[in-house]
Amino acid sequence: MAGTPRLGLRRGIVLGASLAVPIALVFGLGHRGVHMMRSMVVPGAGLVGSSNLLAAACLLAAVGATVAWVRWGMDWLLAAVVVGAVVASGLVSDSHAAVTTSMASIGSVARPVVASHEFPLVLLAAGLISWLRTVVGRIPGLSHMARRRGRTSEGLASVDRLRPVDRSRTAAVVALAGDTGLAAVIATDPAIEQRARRVGMWARFRFGGDSFRIDHAPARAALTLAGSGDEQLTSRFVGDAARTSLGVPCSEPTWVRPLDGTLAAIALHRCGGSAERWVTSLRREFGLHRGHRSAWYWTPLGWPAGSAPAWEHAASTALARAMGWIGDDDWPALRARALGASARGTEHPHDERLIAAARIWLVFVDDPRAAPLLARPTVQHDPLAVALDRVATRLAADSQALATVSQAADAVTHPEVHA
Repeated sequence: MAGTPRLGLRRGIVLGASLAVPIALVFGLGHRGVHMMRSMVVPGAGLVGSSNLLAAACLLAAVGATVAWVRWGMDWLLAAVVVGAVVASGLVSDSHAAVTTSMASIGSVARPVVASHEFPLVLLAAGLISWLRTVVGRIPGLSHMARRRGRTSEGLASVDRLRPVDRSRTAAVVALAGDTGLAAVIATDPAIEQRARRVGMWARFRFGGDSFRIDHAPARAALTLAGSGDEQLTSRFVGDAARTSLGVPCSEPTWVRPLDGTLAAIALHRCGGSAERWVTSLRREFGLHRGHRSAWYWTPLGWPAGSAPAWEHAASTALARAMGWIGDDDWPALRARALGASARGTEHPHDERLIAAARIWLVFVDDPRAAPLLARPTVQHDPLAVALDRVATRLAADSQALATVSQAADAVTHPEVHA
């Protein structure tokens, strides 16, 4: 890949800075530098013992900024919070150091001060917040709310209850199921463009112009697959994708997610672009490791990380399998989780999506034991699950439906290649 040397250089610079800055702070600024270095690791940790209220405020701000970074690509906000916490630690530590010295000079016990410089509990709290976010959908009470949302949804008729990103994903999948008219209605929902405009403005200070430029892979894939984009929008879509390392636009600034990437690659293949780099990424950056695929890819440093939710893993790989881009290796990893979802039923949206995606997989794998179990639940609540189930039905009738349509569209776009 052409960008690999530059990616390695960026990683080297970041690694060098990550080592050099803490060393410079500790050895160059002494006690103050120690406090500042701790706030670099955990924002606000350097303020513990000096100003616990300010430390808590920095930690909460860091949590909020992290959420904004992951969901909307606002990396600058997290950087600003970290820098602010580091500066505040340096300023507050002066008075704290003076108080500590005074206490020591009159024979006071310094043990509490030493204890305040340790922050394993802060690290534990940060880890706990991350862990709770991954299991919150299964906590009694909160999981009941999720199940209730699934029961009150009425399939594609309730698509407006989804977040704009999931609406775009649903529109793209509905188009793959063959209903481009409904897909166009969903894909052109004003809420989707409004979200894209807000993300572009707050995350990258983009004002005016095309709301979908550069990023927003699911929205642009939906518009392309539904045939709702004009020639200029399609041309920008292909051009923006060609300039990225994975061959698809980002879901949000700097983030690529597996389902969004697969939908964008299918859309590119249909409108004359190239899906080659995305197919390669399904073996490398988003490759299958120990039964899981990465949940996201951070483009500045080329870091894939996390474990994709079972439903997204199943949906993205099932569609890629339907296109002939991957083999059957994912099914053994997904089988037990899909059967577990089938046993639980379709009350939870993620379970319903996993069941529907597994039905797509069953078109391509021979699993007579799993087939009747996965056919038992009725997929009817979550709009995205219903759309995936429609794709499964279409592929059951013609397993080459997606790939054949893509090849035909490519022949129309580039007739000289297929002459």
